[in-house]
Amino acid sequence: MTTSRRGRGLLAVSAVSAAATVLAMTATGANAAQTAKPDPAKPAQSENFGGKEQKGYYDARTPNAKTTYARSAKVAGKETAASEKFRNSLGTQGVVELDPNTGTPAQVTKLNGFLTGKSGKKAETIVLDYVKAHPEVFKLSAADLGTLKLRKDYVDDLGTHHIFWSQVVDGVEVFGNGLKANVTKHGQLVSVMGSPVSGLASAAQSRSAAAAPKLSASAARSAAIEDIGGTAKSATAKSAGVSTTFSNGDTAKQVWFHTADGLRKGWLTYVNAGGTKVYSHVIDAQTGGLLFRRNLSSAANGDALVQDNYPGAAKGGTQRVENLIYNKWLPKNAKTLLEGTSVAAWADVNDDNQPNAGETVKVPGTAGPSGTGAEYKLTSFPNASSFCSASYICTWDPAKPDSWKTNMNQDVTNAFYLASNFHDWLAKPPISFTPAAGSFDAAGGDPVHLNALDGAATGADGGPDANHIDNANMNTPPDGTPPTMQMYLWHQPGATDAQDPYVPASGANDASILYHEYTHGLSNRLVVDATGNSTLNSIQAGSMGEAWSDFYAMDYLVSHGLEKDTTAPGEVLEGKYVAHGELFRTEAIDCRVKAVSPNCVKANGAKGGYTYGDFPTIGGTPEVHSSGEVWAQTLWDLRERFGRGYAMSIITRAMELAPADPTMLDMRNAVVQADLIASGGKNADIIWTVFANRGMGWYAGVVDGGDAYPAEDFHKPPTGATTTLSGTVKDKDTGAPIAGALVYVGGHSSGYAGDYAGSTDAAGKYTITGVAPGTYPKVVVSAPGYELIVQSVKVSPGASANFVPRRNWAASSGGGTVAGFNGPDFSPQCGPDFAIDNAQGTGWGSTTGDNNGTATNTMIAKHVDIKLPAKVNVSNFNVDPSNTCGDPGSSSTGQYRIETSADGSTWATAAEGTFGAANRGKYNLVAPTGNATGVQYVRFWMLSPQVPDFATNCPNGAFGGCKFTDMTELQVFGTK
Repeated sequence: MTTSRRGRGLLAVSAVSAAATVLAMTATGANAAQTAKPDPAKPAQSENFGGKEQKGYYDARTPNAKTTYARSAKVAGKETAASEKFRNSLGTQGVVELDPNTGTPAQVTKLNGFLTGKSGKKAETIVLDYVKAHPEVFKLSAADLGTLKLRKDYVDDLGTHHIFWSQVVDGVEVFGNGLKANVTKHGQLVSVMGSPVSGLASAAQSRSAAAAPKLSASAARSAAIEDIGGTAKSATAKSAGVSTTFSNGDTAKQVWFHTADGLRKGWLTYVNAGGTKVYSHVIDAQTGGLLFRRNLSSAANGDALVQDNYPGAAKGGTQRVENLIYNKWLPKNAKTLLEGTSVAAWADVNDDNQPNAGETVKVPGTAGPSGTGAEYKLTSFPNASSFCSASYICTWDPAKPDSWKTNMNQDVTNAFYLASNFHDWLAKPPISFTPAAGSFDAAGGDPVHLNALDGAATGADGGPDANHIDNANMNTPPDGTPPTMQMYLWHQPGATDAQDPYVPASGANDASILYHEYTHGLSNRLVVDATGNSTLNSIQAGSMGEAWSDFYAMDYLVSHGLEKDTTAPGEVLEGKYVAHGELFRTEAIDCRVKAVSPNCVKANGAKGGYTYGDFPTIGGTPEVHSSGEVWAQTLWDLRERFGRGYAMSIITRAMELAPADPTMLDMRNAVVQADLIASGGKNADIIWTVFANRGMGWYAGVVDGGDAYPAEDFHKPPTGATTTLSGTVKDKDTGAPIAGALVYVGGHSSGYAGDYAGSTDAAGKYTITGVAPGTYPKVVVSAPGYELIVQSVKVSPGASANFVPRRNWAASSGGGTVAGFNGPDFSPQCGPDFAIDNAQGTGWGSTTGDNNGTATNTMIAKHVDIKLPAKVNVSNFNVDPSNTCGDPGSSSTGQYRIETSADGSTWATAAEGTFGAANRGKYNLVAPTGNATGVQYVRFWMLSPQVPDFATNCPNGAFGGCKFTDMTELQVFGTK
């Protein structure tokens, strides 16, 4: 029996959800549950949504690392002399990255200058003239240029034009591809991005008949909702051309979707299936299959009583009067609903995302004793917890679950005030997050839908359930569609203070949490592709998303004198209120490298702030909130070095200059470019010093945006002549040359063809020109049927670097096949074949219990049998036990066993053990303990998921591992 993949988490490129959350409380760093017992001495780190584990990101254009690297190798191998000349003409700090699907530039730019000189021409003309002048790189014909449609051209506060063209054929837009460019106020071209599709018009014409949609808009909406585990409720559809709008706010629009295999016609959907199930999909219009999935979640008349920081804070902790109408946040005739110019707020206590009767709040100042007077006064619950005090006022009592009702009006009103206030603050220079840049405004059709007290009445006893506690989130659709912010209650009913170390309060009363969530809207609207979709998808990009949110929130509070920031380190604490003054993150945001402060101590006891090499260990395992702390602290360094005004300007402008799905090194480059625009590069040396001090120097290495184990470096850019990196790639066991292998310098090329990248010829030789001398810690080699090699290389004149990867006998690209398996088959997205595709972006997903994925606390062991292409004496197994298929971390394999066989009939144990959270996201070498000779079959058993306290937490806990158990990759090394 098989299970329909529509009800199943589909393939995910990264285990990291693109959604935006604050931290959820856990004891293990895995997932929150009713029985979790956090260590009150440690800040909580989680990848879930207050217990809501979400399905992950997937993009059929880059389905896994193997295909991306293989395509990149082909693109690199086709580089012409003219394109190489162009690339070299940009100099040592030039950047040319070619998209492996389109073969056109994902990014062309320079870090130490502009692509063109000053010009008085229109910005759009400057860009298009440059593209036309370099067909050797951009590969766009006159017909291709004719598909470009100017979508947006806005000017930031430095005078820089940010220009976006989508590609349109027959009225249908290409999803994600197009042109994105930046031009200074003096007419200098900063960069061109976007991966435009070459030959689009002819490809669309040849595909038109075959691509006619077989799936209706309604069917596409249903497929999207089923994919995320929701139930499609009936909704009236209204169509206008290629777009359909549903009565509940969902949408579906026809798009072209370009992959390496050609164009597909698809439906781009936006669906809100309740709670945090708010997603964008592209559903194949012919087959109904998944092409793209992104989680959008990462919350006298008119006088209100509000506080600027949190209840009890030394500054901004006492309620004061603020007129919501005078500030133009509400219309003059507003009476019964807080529905304003940028925010619509209500208490979504049943978590249906709708303002139902009893959930809305009357406009304050209209219902006082005489029909006038400021409202709503906060009522304290001093006995709700030992954490309650005059400095940290409790606003509800978890022992009386419905006590949140007492402060409901105050809660919603305060949330409305904070969000409206922050909207106006972000719109001012030097941040300048305006409607043109993508801000949230009722006039633009996308005010923030702020759900205060979200899910406060979802529990059996009238309080919040496990999915609606100790967290907050905000989803951010593309410009024009309203985002939803959800603010939860804190401190779980029934938990002691030792079990749940948070103040019984509401996130709507903590400015640092609400501002954190709001800033996700800023970053997700500024770091986008050519068609306006956020690209903060990988763990590196997602970590920066969390860091920006902390940084902008604390910048506001410090700059307004609400939180202290002197020259002493360790003072600026995110989440200070709910954590009753203790650390909420693992360190304070103002911890400099080697700083001495109780709030600046690493997990290993070392003193000082974080550097890039700490990325995977900050929270114990790689995770966006904790891993992002190194980026947040680096931004605070810039703020200290340059002062608030200039730092906020170049940090914000850098988001607008960012390539798609950036690494921290990409964003370092973008900050350098922002300064180039603002000052002519006068501060470049200081900026490089700041980043180098944090381990993000010139030679720092990262495989790609999904690399959770970056290599740090503390050098500024070298000067002097460049040299050539060359060598061979040969089989470690046979010595035979390996053709078509991609070789690139991580941190200077993200697995794309272009600068610092090349591919091997038939003799296994490669050459990369224009490389600055020095030691690069992550030079990457990828070849079909072989392990991925990542090693340090010292580049100097006359030196060479040779690589000898091991044959992976299990790899399907090398002859390995799936001989059998039990459990359901979730092909084509995450069937058993993906256990041996030699790529960590995909994997094999199965169920924990029965084939239907019924939540259970009893594991029905699942196995996959691999037939090797020859009999092998096995030296080692290599296993990545990570969650896949869009499932959460708890679905990773915990207990495992590996068996071997010579004939596929008689099996014997070769290795066994247990993986934990620290084993996720990487290969783990497993040595056989026996039965390793003459092996032609290998069986891998998944014996348990990584659900903490599995027997107790399933099926009642909010864990994906109760339903599904996964693993990402199995490799087999040895000799024939």
